[in-house]
Amino acid sequence: MLFELEAVGGPLAKRLARRRAGTESLDWAELAKHATKPGAADARIVWTQSAFSEYASAASFAEIASGLLAAGAPIDLSAAAGDFVVDEMFHAELSARVAMALGGAVPLEVDLGRLVRPPSAARPLARVAELIVRTSCVGESLTVAILQTSRERAGASVIGEILLRLARDEAEHAELGWTFLDWADTRLSDDERADLGRVASAAGESFAPLFTRACAEDGSLGVMSCATFDASFAATLAHRVDEPLRARGIAISRDVLDRIATLTR
Repeated sequence: MLFELEAVGGPLAKRLARRRAGTESLDWAELAKHATKPGAADARIVWTQSAFSEYASAASFAEIASGLLAAGAPIDLSAAAGDFVVDEMFHAELSARVAMALGGAVPLEVDLGRLVRPPSAARPLARVAELIVRTSCVGESLTVAILQTSRERAGASVIGEILLRLARDEAEHAELGWTFLDWADTRLSDDERADLGRVASAAGESFAPLFTRACAEDGSLGVMSCATFDASFAATLAHRVDEPLRARGIAISRDVLDRIATLTR
């Protein structure tokens, strides 16, 4: 199906309204002036894909919240994961608004029945650990760094403000992963840690196709050139993902790290 976002309004919309605080004052008309500039077409694609990525992240945190409850995790961890679903839905809305302001979202075919890869572990704690390592420790940690680098190439004040807002939220989403692993430290077996290392390796390597796509010479409107993206990704994976995971007894495969380092040179 084609990816679309819809809202019905009414009392329940107040949850998103609280997240929107400050965004209505952004100069969306100024952003629309960039719709005919070079790079706008690429930006429309990226921001459309970003809207779907944020939507998928909302599904991941919904699964994480359920998994934390099933594992008997601390109530504040479970509550945070549930609240992050609202963050991600707001991020999807923001990304869609940017795409529309730049001339309209591009058609994007998606399978909403496969938003989250099911964990393979049998024990509830290990199952939610898989989801958290993949989503928070790898995905969100990488996203924070990429958003920060993208902000340097915003090219429009509205995009700069939005990228800052996204990065701040995603930093909290990443922190959930490290907080969970610290809490679960004595509750995970060596075999489960080894499995989590394989999960993290696969999650990191899933980005590899991005390194082989055709690239623009320069990034603008929040879109990075591939050379900038690749270098930022490789450094972030090594220092903000692999190092803190290894400190907690979970290791990304050296083969995966080497392959990604080779692809990004």
